[in-house]
Amino acid sequence: MLMVISSIAILTFLAADFAFETNINKLKSYNAQDRTQARLTAEAGIHFSLAKLRIYQEVRNKLENNKNAQGLIKPSQIERVLTQPFIYPIPVGAKASVIQRNALKEFEEGTVIKGTLSVSMRQISGFLNPNNLRIPIPQPGQQQQQTRQDQDREEGQTMSPMEITEKKLLEMLEEEIRLKRERDNLFDKLYPTLQPRLLVKELKYYVNNPNAVDDPEMPEIQAIYNDAGIMAKHAPMSSIDELYTLAGWPEEIINMVKDRLTVHEVGYISLNDLTENTLRLIFPNITPEQSEEFFRYRDGDPELGEDPKPFQTVDEFKTLVVNQLAIVSANDYDEREKEFEAANLRFGVAGKLYFIESVAKYNTANVTIKAWVDMPVKPQPAPKNPQNPQGQDPQNPQGQDPQNPQGQDPQNPQGQPGQGQKAELKTELMLPRIIEFKVE
Repeated sequence: MLMVISSIAILTFLAADFAFETNINKLKSYNAQDRTQARLTAEAGIHFSLAKLRIYQEVRNKLENNKNAQGLIKPSQIERVLTQPFIYPIPVGAKASVIQRNALKEFEEGTVIKGTLSVSMRQISGFLNPNNLRIPIPQPGQQQQQTRQDQDREEGQTMSPMEITEKKLLEMLEEEIRLKRERDNLFDKLYPTLQPRLLVKELKYYVNNPNAVDDPEMPEIQAIYNDAGIMAKHAPMSSIDELYTLAGWPEEIINMVKDRLTVHEVGYISLNDLTENTLRLIFPNITPEQSEEFFRYRDGDPELGEDPKPFQTVDEFKTLVVNQLAIVSANDYDEREKEFEAANLRFGVAGKLYFIESVAKYNTANVTIKAWVDMPVKPQPAPKNPQNPQGQDPQNPQGQDPQNPQGQDPQNPQGQPGQGQKAELKTELMLPRIIEFKVE
């Protein structure tokens, strides 16, 4: 009897343990299946967004090549359609007709998407890139050209992209910290010795080879990392979250400015997404009254009944800044624009770097995919040969056409002004590419 009872007790325990393990493994397999399905659904949202970007790229290039079509639709209008969110299952409004309901029902029956999906896309407006602080290493054949550029910068003729970025970062940090101290007395007590100049130099130290930076304050920055037991990356940042690994940057400062920074090549400053601080970076001498008028014009004023007037072209932005608000003169505007172009940044009404967030849910699984997508600008024609900057033919130094020795334009034999001019370079976008990808 005792042996039988003991055997039954042992077998009962083993059976219960086996049943428990079986249920756990079954739940694990179900959860794995749910997560796999949720990830597939989230990836479908990314592919859907990439398809929209490819259509956007084709339309933008057609507008760039067809001047007659530019008056029909503006890039900013196309981008507003592009960035519309997508939700699946598509919600049916109470006022939807029978035809609309049937169309949505047929769409859901024909799709392979399972679960729920929410896709959002926005253009990245931050244009200050810490990676632009990297000191270029000239190649052996570029030593003389680099020396000439250094001499020009010493004479105040030009600024390198690194110097422009360093200056803009410093101006932005100084202004943000000043405003924070005015609004928050506790901030001034917590960080009384915080210096924006050292914060920018720390960024420069972080993204460069330590031997490439020649600055008397670099040993002080290096000591901060040694005391914290942290090793700087000494390479370009690949994600904006790397700011949190900076030893000398308080987290509060990072949260204040990270939305205005990017580690990817933006190339465009979206004029319809400019913030007050970004506008001050572009035009440091702007007054508070001019800034208020600028945003009232662009974003409208509900109290005064003024509708928003988003910029459709860059010329509209220039007209507002130069003629209507008199923030700067036309010459100063052109110089400012060239200064940003030297840092590979141009004004535009539509962006080329986009952030996509695809959130999918299937049963108990939730998957979020975040992707940063860049649309590179098609390279312009190669510059002339440095050994032959004028592009002269050695056999024909005068550049004469044997069939047209007088150099007349067949379409404009009289050489009338405004005709026979050199073709304008077009800004064409290439196919979108994912440059950063996160799964949560």
